[in-house]
Amino acid sequence: MKRNPRRAYDKDGREVPPATVGSRLALGLRCVEIFCNECKHNKNGIDVSDLPPETPIPDIYLRYICSRCGSKNLISRGDTHEFYEQIDKRRRERSD
Repeated sequence: MKRNPRRAYDKDGREVPPATVGSRLALGLRCVEIFCNECKHNKNGIDVSDLPPETPIPDIYLRYICSRCGSKNLISRGDTHEFYEQIDKRRRERSD
């Protein structure tokens, strides 16, 4: 069986379900980051809340090309900046 390079697999070779737009929205997160593997350009803060909830986060990059070099050799993942902002906000709320 051919493995999808945009998916993770467990030690037994079973596909691990990817995070989706819906699962991120359920956590209060709306953005993704896209990185270019060619020129190392990255863009964070891309709002994906208007995409169908079943859209896998690792597949979002398929809709884009790098704005710097024009490459389609990209990856997408949840926006770590937004994630840490949310954590900091919760810490501040608990300390008040």
